[in-house]
Amino acid sequence: MKRWLRWGILSALVALLVATPTSQAQTPPTAVSVYSIWVRLSLRGYSQEEIESLLRNMDAKTIDDVKVRLRKSVLANLRLKRIRERFQASRDKGDLQDVLSSIETEIRFAGLENDDELKFQIRERLGIPLDRL
Repeated sequence: MKRWLRWGILSALVALLVATPTSQAQTPPTAVSVYSIWVRLSLRGYSQEEIESLLRNMDAKTIDDVKVRLRKSVLANLRLKRIRERFQASRDKGDLQDVLSSIETEIRFAGLENDDELKFQIRERLGIPLDRL
């Protein structure tokens, strides 16, 4: 009798494990899709004002989350390009212009041309004043 009880419990556990998916399908957070939309629009040449105008019906918190993520991406890309080292090693106006052009390109690709917070973060974290942008 105990053998049948064990077999019943064991087969019930196996059936439960087989019937239960190992991971639940999750819908992506809204910020991810808004982030993708923002990046696509910026790569198509839309300015920050145009993108914000197109996304004006979105929740302000979602837009702020997207901007935070974009700022982090820009800073990470600038670190990968070793912008701080290039800025410190610049010896003439041409070198400095190349550094500023690289920064301007990253900011433009992110669609954050008028984002004062990003410019502040670049100045504070990378030591590059962006008064000329």
